[in-house]
Amino acid sequence: MKPVILIIACTITLLAGGIQFEHDFNSALQKAEKQNKEVMMMYSAPWCPECNYMKEVVFKNKNVLAYIQKHFIVLSLDIQKDKLPKGFDFIGIPTFFFLDKKAKEKDKIIGGSKADVFLQKLKAVK
Repeated sequence: MKPVILIIACTITLLAGGIQFEHDFNSALQKAEKQNKEVMMMYSAPWCPECNYMKEVVFKNKNVLAYIQKHFIVLSLDIQKDKLPKGFDFIGIPTFFFLDKKAKEKDKIIGGSKADVFLQKLKAVK
């Protein structure tokens, strides 16, 4: 019984501390405005190894996670399943668009990277 409780407790802790991905463009913009943050919109696909690396490794890095949670609402859109907003062109995935409160693109990061490099890129965008 104790191992089961330990597993459940660890799972809840990990889920609670992770990035809360939005999947609706308008909802993400509304949350960003209410929380005085920008939107980091990620175009990805389940079959993309770099996208999965970003979500499973880089976004779980404590420094990256803390920075993202402080400054951004993260909108994750699947390029094959989700309706993509018009005007945000991409040539590969993952692509990260940084949007102001009026849904205007401020900056873009193309491709994945290791946690320390991605954090530097995020700071440069901010």
